[in-house]
Amino acid sequence: MTTALINTAIYREHHANVSKLVDRIEVLLTAPATASDPGPLTTAVRDLFGIFAVHLSLEDKALYPRLMTHPDPALRGTAARFQAEMGNLRARFDQYRTRWPGPLAVARDPAAFVSETREVVTALKQRIAREDHGLYDIIDHSPLMGAA
Repeated sequence: MTTALINTAIYREHHANVSKLVDRIEVLLTAPATASDPGPLTTAVRDLFGIFAVHLSLEDKALYPRLMTHPDPALRGTAARFQAEMGNLRARFDQYRTRWPGPLAVARDPAAFVSETREVVTALKQRIAREDHGLYDIIDHSPLMGAA
């Protein structure tokens, strides 16, 4: 078996970038101008989902496949649980993006857009926190880290 370290730094960096965009979105969500000019908010949301899509792809193609074959059964189990949960969150994001494809859709019901955006952003923040502390920390402290 080859020894290959799973480095969580890039995933944590992605999370930090997503968190910065989430912070920007949260500021825009409270701005009174959002109802009359949703463009800046929809742009920030589009940017968020672009970065998040890259992050998910990296996790799906690189991180989780390696974790699912890791010799540490606890780590494999944690990874399987996180991967299953991510499927539900991804479906929720896809529904959100379909419902709110751009400023015109938002202009039809800005209050609903703001409400749904808050829900999605909250779910994303919770996911990032759980992954950082409930998965990445486990990876970083796994005694079998070098045996992946």
